Amino acid sequence: MRVLAVGAHPDDLEILCGGTLARFVQEGSEVVMCNAALGNRGSFEHTSEGIAEIRLREARRAAEIAGAEHVTLGFTDGEVDASDDAQRTAVVDLVRDVRPDLIITHSAGDYMSDHNETSKLVFDCSFHATLPLLDTGKPHHDLVTPIYFMDTVMGLGFHPTEYVDVTSTMETKVAMLEAHESQLTWLRHHDGIDVVEQMRAATRFRGLQCRVQHAEGFAPCLTWLRATTRRLLP
Repeated sequence: MRVLAVGAHPDDLEILCGGTLARFVQEGSEVVMCNAALGNRGSFEHTSEGIAEIRLREARRAAEIAGAEHVTLGFTDGEVDASDDAQRTAVVDLVRDVRPDLIITHSAGDYMSDHNETSKLVFDCSFHATLPLLDTGKPHHDLVTPIYFMDTVMGLGFHPTEYVDVTSTMETKVAMLEAHESQLTWLRHHDGIDVVEQMRAATRFRGLQCRVQHAEGFAPCLTWLRATTRRLLP
């Protein structure tokens, strides 16, 4: 199976579904991890260009730890916009390039606009990617891809309907997140949080809900053409 995971920024996927992506790889799936935006506005000490370069290296390293491929769409932090034609074309082409059997992305009710706009971009453009007369220079995808929405940050306002046991990949998930060293420092200074510790707590909490040690929660998109009777998560 080919899995496309699309997060707004470098480190979002690691926080919210890194253990599941690592399990997919372990079980033989091909995984592509995409961050829509560059992470280029989260620093007290670097220029926008400088922190973007750092975070790109960190995102590549995190994907490498999971055994996944990494791509970025190159959008600017704070400016992800599902109504922007150029961004819509970029996501259509991403789907056409990867040709996924499953897409994982943000829930639409998360705490910041980049997450929510990424969710809408993925929902809209994964359908548009199947339209042969929508010419972007790339062949159309032949599947309206099932989507699973991943948890919100710290689980607020999100009610999982499916869980993945990530106990066996928890330390891989931690290592993936720790690869984002610049973001760990930024969040500590900007928000006063230890994001690794918070991620551990949230993953443990989801595990308590489904009676395992560590878990990640998801909700399938159940619109027409997306729903399936098959279990697609590990």
